[in-house]
Amino acid sequence: MGLVATLLPNSIRQERVRAALAERHGLIECDSWPALISACARRAVNVALVDLFPSATPTDPDADFDAVRELKRRFPSVTVVLYTASPPARARDLFEAGRFGMDGLALAESDDNPRRLRMIIEQAEARGVTALLRPALEGVKPTVRDALLVCVTRAHQHLSPDDLARILGLRRKLLSERLGTAGFPTSQKLIAWGRLIVAARLLEDADRTADGVAMALDYPSGSAFRNACQRYVGAAPHQMRARGGAAYVVGELLARTRAPAAAPRDDASAAAVSAAIPRP
Repeated sequence: MGLVATLLPNSIRQERVRAALAERHGLIECDSWPALISACARRAVNVALVDLFPSATPTDPDADFDAVRELKRRFPSVTVVLYTASPPARARDLFEAGRFGMDGLALAESDDNPRRLRMIIEQAEARGVTALLRPALEGVKPTVRDALLVCVTRAHQHLSPDDLARILGLRRKLLSERLGTAGFPTSQKLIAWGRLIVAARLLEDADRTADGVAMALDYPSGSAFRNACQRYVGAAPHQMRARGGAAYVVGELLARTRAPAAAPRDDASAAAVSAAIPRP
């Protein structure tokens, strides 16, 4: 669902990633650590899938933990998954990778059939902003919850109301009715809120500027991004950051909705959306 950046010198593993992600995620393939870090700075990357042993051999392993440290320091919003082989990776190296903040592990020839690899990536992704959203949306009808999750996980795309309805397997009019009944904004406004939630998550990275976030999410300009922040959240980007980032924006969205009345579960879109939303 989100945007995945890879640093995988092994072409076979890179091909397996392409097969696993298919059309479900955006993909940026990087050929060096500087390129990966640049991609995270320029784009709204959710997950970095990396091999710490790009030039290692079984007798001379050479894990690049310094690069991981820099990535985690500069972009804590990015979930980092190690995708490597053992050997050259040793048990001690994998332990060290966990200590340096790896959020997931996929071992070549063991965890990398397309279904298993996709599950590892999506589980890691679900620990990010979607993990913040799910508890906040407890009690909200599934169609409405899934609509917001799609808006968030596809914030890097230019979704339209028709796209959102199609992903959910609903007619646009029916989706609008369900959002309105639950007290949520229209599809167009919900898409804008989803982008702002992700923008606020990116602003939690100390090295990011408002203009950088605007570029990462493809706003027309930094001014357009700041105007959207004021229009929807009533705060400037630096205020959103200071007040808690994504958690603050989610709270502002929910404060602008009226509590939905208790109702039977609405699972009409569950099957259609299951392929579009990462599940922990």
